[in-house]
Amino acid sequence: MMETSVQKPNLFIVGQPRSGTTALHNFLAQHPEIFMSPDKEPHHFCKDIIRESDAFYRKKMYYLKYRSEENYLKLFSGVKNEKIIGESTANYLYSNLAAELIYEFNPQAKIIMLLREPVSFLYSWYCYLVSRLQETADNFELALALEERRRAGQNIPGTIEAPSRLYYSEKIKYSEQVLRYFDVFDTSGIKVIIYEDFKKQNDVVYKQVLEFLGVDTSFKPDFSRVNVSRNARFVKFNKWLLNPCFTKVALVCFPVNLRAKIKMVLNKLLFDGKKPKPIDPLLRQKLMSAYKPEVVKISDFLGIDLVKQWKYDEVPD
Repeated sequence: MMETSVQKPNLFIVGQPRSGTTALHNFLAQHPEIFMSPDKEPHHFCKDIIRESDAFYRKKMYYLKYRSEENYLKLFSGVKNEKIIGESTANYLYSNLAAELIYEFNPQAKIIMLLREPVSFLYSWYCYLVSRLQETADNFELALALEERRRAGQNIPGTIEAPSRLYYSEKIKYSEQVLRYFDVFDTSGIKVIIYEDFKKQNDVVYKQVLEFLGVDTSFKPDFSRVNVSRNARFVKFNKWLLNPCFTKVALVCFPVNLRAKIKMVLNKLLFDGKKPKPIDPLLRQKLMSAYKPEVVKISDFLGIDLVKQWKYDEVPD
């Protein structure tokens, strides 16, 4: 490891996406005792996913800015005297290497992960990829069915950051993903949040997180809603802006604080406020039946009755 006067992060929100990670990141960033990286999703410890992306593009395109520890630590150059220094990268939950690499980097770090009911999560993830023009399947069921072909290198959109983002069945292997962190970190330093609890009671869960982090629990952030699912307004223009080459230029040319502000403006400009259509009820029931064993497994591991909370007890075995 390089010598540096910059303090290392000691908090990692590792996922999952579409489950409140952005909201929690933003709420924590408001706390006077907490510094959260101005650029969310640095992906520094996703070495396997970085290699996958490089192989897909045959040259370095995505996850470019924070590959080196030197550039990564620049994210935290604004730290003053904050007690907690954190970042959030949803892909850390899916990376096979991230948990061990984070532990090697800072074994005292605290880990937060958020889990959401599998079918709702996957559908939200599909809608997000569609809105970002990273998914070309015109319906959710087709997207699920294309996974085998995509693993073989077919039907992969040219704007995808890494092909595994389209491997939907891998995203809901909750017990496997969570276990990677419990295998290396002390359990007292890991907090699992259920998205539905967080969505229902932002203030209660936020206070629990502050207690977990050992900071002032009386602080009240602005709980404005963030990161809602939205559709692309201008498909052709959006596609141009989301092109990997443009992304590479943006990463190189704009400083981190400016990129964060530009991203906020572009999100408002490029994506409307229309909610995606609800998932087909019959498909939901079919998927719940398929995913029930995993829900049972993660429920047993965490000691939380997610089978009942997520209504999987109503699904026939």
